[in-house]
Amino acid sequence: MSVPRTQSDQIDIAEAFGFVFRSRNWFGRLAVGALCLLFFWALFIPVFILMGYFVETARAVSRGERELPPWINIGQKLREGFLLAVALFIWNLPGTVLSGSGIHCTGSTCTSSGTTGLGTLYSILLGLLTAAIWSQFLESGFTGAFDFRAIFRRALMNPGMTVIVWLMVIVANIIGGLGVILLVVGVLFTLPYAFAVTSHLYDQFRQRTAIAANPTTPLTREPLRNEAEGPGTA
Repeated sequence: MSVPRTQSDQIDIAEAFGFVFRSRNWFGRLAVGALCLLFFWALFIPVFILMGYFVETARAVSRGERELPPWINIGQKLREGFLLAVALFIWNLPGTVLSGSGIHCTGSTCTSSGTTGLGTLYSILLGLLTAAIWSQFLESGFTGAFDFRAIFRRALMNPGMTVIVWLMVIVANIIGGLGVILLVVGVLFTLPYAFAVTSHLYDQFRQRTAIAANPTTPLTREPLRNEAEGPGTA
């Protein structure tokens, strides 16, 4: 039996792209993210902290908050960011293997075989599943990111919404790359902005597909944008 869809099932794209600029001290919070990217070479620890920060951003969206969260509980952010990075790395391995094994070089000439195409197809599939993978990670942690049944249920509950989220994440990534135009330094700010937009989109997706992941559990509505009483606490 299909799950009935209402207006609240629609992804609020404007909210995802605009909430950062309504945040208190939004520039300063993005600047901390920029520092994490700048010092990525320190055993990738700052990058894991940054990923954990955007896990917390997604959870703030769940709580009905409409701004970036404060930079607190760094240890927890490091742990969650590391686990998410490992989960996404494992999910990306098949595509990397398929693409790499399909390239054969003889001297200065390289040719590709059919497995390269399979690697490309897998990458597209993974792009469509990433919102569901994030959703499962947010709800059930590292092991939840490999609950294949729940992941595919989420992705297939509303294929149109899955595609929209995927496309909007691509748009966010393009915006993130535009910082290169601003003397390269700008990318340190546009990338954290793109990550924030992505985390907002992924948690909207999580909320709207919760019933698909747990079909036997009654759906309880989480606070939506129009129901939030105001910005979260800093």
